[in-house]
Amino acid sequence: MAGAITRASLRRACNYLFPMKKIILLSLLLACLLPLAAQDPVFSQFYASPLRLNPAFAGIGTAPRVAFNYRAQHTSYPSAYTTMAASYDQPIENTPSGFGLRMMTDKQLEGAYKNTEVAVVYSYDVMINRDVHARLGLSAGILSTSLDFSSLTFGDVLDPINGADGITSEQLAALSKTSADFGAGVLFSAYNMYGGISFEHMNRPDESLVEVGQNLYSGRPMRTTLTGGAQINVKRYSNRRRPAYITPNFLFTSQASLRQLNMGAYFGYGPVAFGGWYRHAFENADGIIAAVSFRQDVLKIGFSYDAVVSDLRNVPGGLGSTLEASLIIDFGNSKELQRRRKADRYNDCYGMFR
Repeated sequence: MAGAITRASLRRACNYLFPMKKIILLSLLLACLLPLAAQDPVFSQFYASPLRLNPAFAGIGTAPRVAFNYRAQHTSYPSAYTTMAASYDQPIENTPSGFGLRMMTDKQLEGAYKNTEVAVVYSYDVMINRDVHARLGLSAGILSTSLDFSSLTFGDVLDPINGADGITSEQLAALSKTSADFGAGVLFSAYNMYGGISFEHMNRPDESLVEVGQNLYSGRPMRTTLTGGAQINVKRYSNRRRPAYITPNFLFTSQASLRQLNMGAYFGYGPVAFGGWYRHAFENADGIIAAVSFRQDVLKIGFSYDAVVSDLRNVPGGLGSTLEASLIIDFGNSKELQRRRKADRYNDCYGMFR
């Protein structure tokens, strides 16, 4: 959830307005570390990281698939927020099941604060009839939080003459913490349409590094994500070598008091596709996303650019844009496997995810 004027987004902005590099006041540090405001990063190219979107996406193709994602947020501040993710998934041959593995690391405060997620994912396809399917997904893994305490300078060691001088009296409960993390989701597909809902951090894993009072913290807030869309073939401009299609879609995600809605569409013609989305954070307009992707055989490469349209663009010095790059290797798109592929629901519904 990027760019909204909320406690979490202001926290992200303020961390980089300090004139001295890596000097962070205690109040800002607490805002970052108190899990009451914790939130998950959401990729602008959400379709290029499907296992993070919903575990039911595992194995939707006809062969193994590997995905890599990189996000640099607020690029006017070097290393402000960098998020990297990777996933592997495949169907289990001759069964309705699929499985996968997903990983993500999110670095903040120039790498001083780091979150890492690793999970195993399983899905099961339920055929309601030939054209209508429901996919059930489960994920189980760990959520790890760590802090490089030595890289931080607190307010109690700042001197107006000597600058940062002395040893802080601030204490943390721990420098790292690892907890179990569970999620679930379901996807429905009918003809050329799809829709789904997923729940992450269902057990609210404990990630707190700050010693807080009893009952003040109940874990990372559960994230709920709704997705939906369709793939519409533009027959007038399509041919066997250069298919043309439009995929209107939306993403809604909610975590604690933070909500985000992305609405847009993807237009593809042959190996090239263009996309545009409007992101709204309910409290205010948030951003405009433009994306382009190129496909060649099993490779699909994507790039996106986020322009801030909220009042955060008026932050002194500017926050800068957000850039993303993605790479998907889908062996189901190889020419050798093309002849084995049937014109089934995957081509109609989930084309933008593959």
